[in-house]
Amino acid sequence: MEKWKQLVIGLVVVLFFGVGYLFYSKEPEESVVEEFVMEVDEVEEEVVEVLNVVVYVTGAVESPDVYSMPQGARIGDVLSRARLTEEADPEQLNLAQLLVDGAKVVVPKKGESLEQPAQPVGGSDTGSGVHVNIATKEELMTVPGIGPAKADAILNHLKQNGPFKTYEDLGEVKGFGEKTLESMKPYLLVP
Repeated sequence: MEKWKQLVIGLVVVLFFGVGYLFYSKEPEESVVEEFVMEVDEVEEEVVEVLNVVVYVTGAVESPDVYSMPQGARIGDVLSRARLTEEADPEQLNLAQLLVDGAKVVVPKKGESLEQPAQPVGGSDTGSGVHVNIATKEELMTVPGIGPAKADAILNHLKQNGPFKTYEDLGEVKGFGEKTLESMKPYLLVP
């Protein structure tokens, strides 16, 4: 019986070393992670481009120019980059107003009156009206048919989706059907 035990123990040891050799001598599998990481970097670059707004700053600033700012930036943010001159009168501007892609921000000098608020250039209508992409809740409520709920719906849509590109995009806002849009068209400006 002793020989039988020695034979079994020897066989188990040989089997153990054999399996270990097969396990460790196997070549490692190729990693797919590098390809995935490269795709993620490419996607991030595209997202960064989409999240910028471009505005033109002119008037009483040291560096009038076209500035690319992150979406959600405010007039005060871009003016800190353009640097106000000593003659500038920033009190005439709403420094907390969100920047809109394509907007022109004119900084008046002290004693000058601001002719137009900062609005995007090249809008679909050059008449008077409320520019929906940069209006406050109170300004939106001056439009016939827009009460507090619809004004909030517009502002929430702007926060979540960015500025409206066309007037028809307002149809995506909850509570805005075709008849509502048609009745408000003379009062709302959208680039």
